[in-house]
Amino acid sequence: MATATQQKALGAFYTADPIARFLVNWAVRRADDTVLDPSCGDGVFLSAAAGRINYLGNRFPRTWGVDIDSVALQSARLRSSEFDLIQKDFFSIRAGDIPPVTAVVGNPPFIRYQTFTGEQRADALRCALELGVKLPQLSSSWAPFLVHATAFIQLGGRLGMVAPAELVHAQYAREVLRFLLRKFKRINVRMFQKKMFAELSEDTVLLLCENFGERCDWFSVTPATSIEDAETDDKCPIPVDIEAVKCGRHRLTRYLLPHKARHLYESMTAQRGVLRLGDAADVGIGYVTGCNDYFHLSINQARSWRIPSRYLEPAVLSLGDFHGTVLRRSDWTRLVENGSKTYLLHVPPSKTRDLARGLSEYLQHGKARRVHGHFKCRVRDTWYSVPHVRVGDAFLSYMSGSSPKLVANGARFVAPNTLHIVRFALGWQWKPFVAGWYSSFTRLSCELEGHPLGGGMLKLEPSEAESVLVALPFPRDSARLVYELDCLLRGKDFSAAMDLADRSVLRCRFGLSNSECVTLRDAARQMETWRMHK
Repeated sequence: MATATQQKALGAFYTADPIARFLVNWAVRRADDTVLDPSCGDGVFLSAAAGRINYLGNRFPRTWGVDIDSVALQSARLRSSEFDLIQKDFFSIRAGDIPPVTAVVGNPPFIRYQTFTGEQRADALRCALELGVKLPQLSSSWAPFLVHATAFIQLGGRLGMVAPAELVHAQYAREVLRFLLRKFKRINVRMFQKKMFAELSEDTVLLLCENFGERCDWFSVTPATSIEDAETDDKCPIPVDIEAVKCGRHRLTRYLLPHKARHLYESMTAQRGVLRLGDAADVGIGYVTGCNDYFHLSINQARSWRIPSRYLEPAVLSLGDFHGTVLRRSDWTRLVENGSKTYLLHVPPSKTRDLARGLSEYLQHGKARRVHGHFKCRVRDTWYSVPHVRVGDAFLSYMSGSSPKLVANGARFVAPNTLHIVRFALGWQWKPFVAGWYSSFTRLSCELEGHPLGGGMLKLEPSEAESVLVALPFPRDSARLVYELDCLLRGKDFSAAMDLADRSVLRCRFGLSNSECVTLRDAARQMETWRMHK
């Protein structure tokens, strides 16, 4: 068997028997069915398929397996000598090399775009393009793999595959979903609260597609607690708005909500006074230093190296210990007094001549530490000149354990890419958005627009943050609300802060009842609980 390092390089995370049995039992329905696993690994899917076909009455099942790993194929051969095994890169195989099958099942390799490079990526993207799907260079390997796998399915056949949760939230995954909607009559996505692969930081789903060769007329999502409960859970499939999926208007995670909460949320989205953050603001990552530990200094470090203040920008590295709506100079000063790293070493290109002695010595110290060799440093014209240092109107959490924070930048601080920088367009004020951010409605929107990471963290990419919906208060109430919420949040009375935002925004402006506010809050907590179990 391949080593852990080799498995990671190949994107090979072998599938547990319950997952293989579930997919095979769904996909294989007749004794004369034929099966292909295009990334067969040690043969767990092929073994399950052969057993299923035997059970249905055929003693001589036809099963094909493809894998690039010779060691894995040796393990597959030990399971059965009757498997038809092919040692090749799946993207080098074309329709006709293998007879069309009635069922394709398996677990595609999960190779992220950073290591999915060169000819391998080119071949994969070419295979997808031949079937009419143009995928961006940033696509991970699973996306072209799923598309290419359909080339081997008979008309009327089925596709049952493990897929990463990127299928649900990644922008490039929309092209894959649109393709599947053109090729399969019925599609179901099984989503599980408990992770299927404990060793993966990536969450996964099961993709079930049937009646190949017909345009989709039924798309559904089925939530379940775990794969072990999938066959016994009595939850019915939840129908999905196919057109909304095609245009990317909303994500499949929306269908994890109870019907009442989903209907209320969708009715709110159409209300005047409910805006996406991106309608009024640009959200972008903070500056990238290439070595945060070197470029960020405490006040004592700056004094010790005698670095002049003109090269130091007051910086905020995290919102983790901050509770409030406005980050003030006094908040930053407390961090300074505690010895935190509160300054960015900022030497713009215009200031790189005639450097102060203390700064020159610190730069030599950086070279001795080989900081100048870090990738982001060595690709700059001047390795120590950090670009894109911008002052925004507000900061937004990038990754959060609970709900993301939107905090006004009260004293022109800068921040690295551990935070998002929010800059409001001309004519827009930050106060209504900061005030409305803390309602149950926007908390739920953060859960729906963001995506979970390993350990239960919620991640908001800039484009996801811009999609978050904010119910705005009446303009006359914004300043008061920002102040009152700031007091409650600083006192860590988070429940009271949400009560205030719900009462002043959702009830006062939008006419929601108290029970409707509770419905939205419960839905947000349900989504958070779902995420925390990842």
